Amino acid sequence: MRTRAIIAGLTAALVLTLTACSSDDSSDPADVKPSTASTPADSTSAGASPEKAGDYASAQDIADALTAADLTASEPQKETEKSYISEVGGTAYNFTVTDQAGKATHGTAGINMFPNPEALAAWIPLSKSFGGVAVTGDTWAVSLPTSAEGARDDSKRLAPKVADALDGTVQQ
Repeated sequence: MRTRAIIAGLTAALVLTLTACSSDDSSDPADVKPSTASTPADSTSAGASPEKAGDYASAQDIADALTAADLTASEPQKETEKSYISEVGGTAYNFTVTDQAGKATHGTAGINMFPNPEALAAWIPLSKSFGGVAVTGDTWAVSLPTSAEGARDDSKRLAPKVADALDGTVQQ
């Protein structure tokens, strides 16, 4: 719980810094807020199937892609606690992921859906500063567990498999 409080404080500071340090020449406050216009439409309505990292419109799309790649992913559960992701207009989900051998990481993983690439880009160094292991795309991140004993090693082993399944990039 203390870690979450620290993260919440740091994310609030980061959001304020990003807002205050915007390099836009515009003085319109609406231009500083994260844009949701680039968020892709729900892919389930058109029966679309993700081909590249930027094509995942939902946390379920990501879980489905992991399952299609012979990883086992539980159904994503929406996170209700305030976090950096929710502060910038995104949504965080909890889920578990295991590889073919059934070896799970020690802890719960997360799927973070960001409103735009800039919000994700600001999150990556924050995650790394806490020793995070993640796989990222254009506006999403799969954050693997690192806090339980052995979790970081398991996550470092699993991250390339997740990246391959999602056509994403490992961040650590």
